[in-house]
Order: sequence, then C-alpha cells, then structure tokens
Amino acid sequence: MNAPTRAAALSGAVALALALTPGAAGAAGGGPGVTPPAGPLRVGQRVLVGLDGWPAGTVQVEVCGNAARRGALDCATGDAVHAQVPPSGRARLPVLLAAPPVACPCVLRVRTPTGTAAATADLPLAGVGAPPAAPGVPAGLTLEALRADDRSGPRGWFGLPGELAVQFSLRNPGTEDVTDPPFTLLVGPPGRARTIVAAPAIGTVAAGTTRDYRITVPTGAAPYGRYEIDGRIETPGRPVAFTVDAARRPWGLPVAAAVLTAALLLARPGRRRHAGGGQGVRRDPAGVAAGGGAADAHHVPVDGRSRRALRSE
Repeated sequence: MNAPTRAAALSGAVALALALTPGAAGAAGGGPGVTPPAGPLRVGQRVLVGLDGWPAGTVQVEVCGNAARRGALDCATGDAVHAQVPPSGRARLPVLLAAPPVACPCVLRVRTPTGTAAATADLPLAGVGAPPAAPGVPAGLTLEALRADDRSGPRGWFGLPGELAVQFSLRNPGTEDVTDPPFTLLVGPPGRARTIVAAPAIGTVAAGTTRDYRITVPTGAAPYGRYEIDGRIETPGRPVAFTVDAARRPWGLPVAAAVLTAALLLARPGRRRHAGGGQGVRRDPAGVAAGGGAADAHHVPVDGRSRRALRSE
C-alpha cells in the first residue's frame, strides 16, 4: 500500500470513528450537542456528560426510555439533573443514571427550561426493568382560554399608538411533548388583519399539561374602533387558529373637545357685554358731550328767549 492509499484509508477510518462516537447529537448541525460516556452503563451509575454549543444558562439532563418519543412521559424527570452552562457553551456535568419509567431504547436528553434548545444521545443502559411504552396519542395542542384587552394606558386615552394584551392557554392532551411549533400573528381592523406582528416562541408544552401565555401586540394611532388579532400555531396534528378582538375607546379626545367647546362658549358673552358698554356717549356736568365737536353742538339745549333771538337774526 503506497502513501496516498494509506492516507486515504486513515482519513476514512477517522471519519468512521467520529460518526460512530456516541453523543454527537446536535453538534454536527451546529446546534447544541451532548456526549455521554461509552457503554456499557447501568442504572444507578454516576457518569460525566459533555455538553457543547449550548446557550449560557440552566439546562436539564434526564434519562429517558422509549427514545423519548413521548417527551416527559418517557423520562425520569423527577431524577433530572439541573446545572449551569457557562458563556463558553461547554461543560462537563456529573449525572446519575436514573431508571426511566418505560423500557429502552434509552437516550440521554438535555434541554433548556423552555425547550428552545434540546439534544439527545443514545444511551446503552442496562438494568431497566420498566415495561414498554403503551401506544400513545399523537402530539397536538388545544386552545383552552382566550381574551384581549387594551393596555395602552394614558397614551391610548388620546388615540396615540399603544398595545393590546392577548392572554391564552394551550393544553397538550397527547402523550408527546410539543416544542416550539411555528406561531404567526396578524393584527388590523376586523376582517382585515394583515399586519404581521413578531410572535414569541411557544416553548415546550409538556404532554398532559396546560401552559398560559400573555403577549403584547402593538397598535398604531386610532381615534376609535376595534382591533382584530389572528393567530395560528402549526402543531404536528391539526393547527390551532384563533381570532380575538378588542375595542379602543380613547375617551380623552371627546373630553378635551368638550372642555374646549365650553371655554369658547363662556368667552363669547363676555365679549358682547364689553363691546356694548363702550358705545354710549358720556356727557360732562354742563351737558356738553365729552370729546365735543361740531356734531355734538346740536345736542346743547336752549331756552325760549334764545330761540327768539335766533329767529330775529
């Protein structure tokens, strides 16, 4: 075997070894990865588990049977290990291999509290005496409660941009967890909700549980009217769609208009009295009009003798 052939064979062997190394789940795709120790392993054994590519914060590590197909129902959640991952995203955590509630195939599952980051790795675990998992119900979500309210505060009193608060509850009646299904939100007038709103992550709704949500939806300036919010959650089964509306009543606008109108009405009569009071002619004690003049001389009273003198002239 010449040198190029030996190099090619060596490269192939290294690639095969890496591919067969347990715990590379998620790391090859650029996501979080988990690396359990090589087997054989037994229930009750304490081992070191390697993590790589994780966001800084808390993670939960648990042993699951049934390949964790039903989520938390297949995992020893009560014996899960909670630990902190540093900003580097790498950690080595001591984990007690607890017995899962159902039979293998077993995996080691690691996830963040919200389920936005998760990874599993095959776990060759011996000593599991649990029965096989029963056939389960397909994963899906149902809408349990829904309401929307105007939460614009003082800005909304005068028709300025504000926000609506939407509250809803999702229930997972199935036997498998539902993690981060796509969620879209639209807002607008009733029947014309076409403005796309950034929707938050749903996270994980564990099997058999209900989770409550409260989100805020921004609105533009509007004097009066109703807003409609349309949401759609693409679950593995049938999608969950909902429509809810809320009224905006900016009472500050009519109150301000009424106050302004009242002020104008009160100001008008005062102006009339002021204008009428300045039209009279003031006279001095001698009976001559103040400010005299040729036009005012005809108003000076004369006696009968004066009239005769005027005629004779």
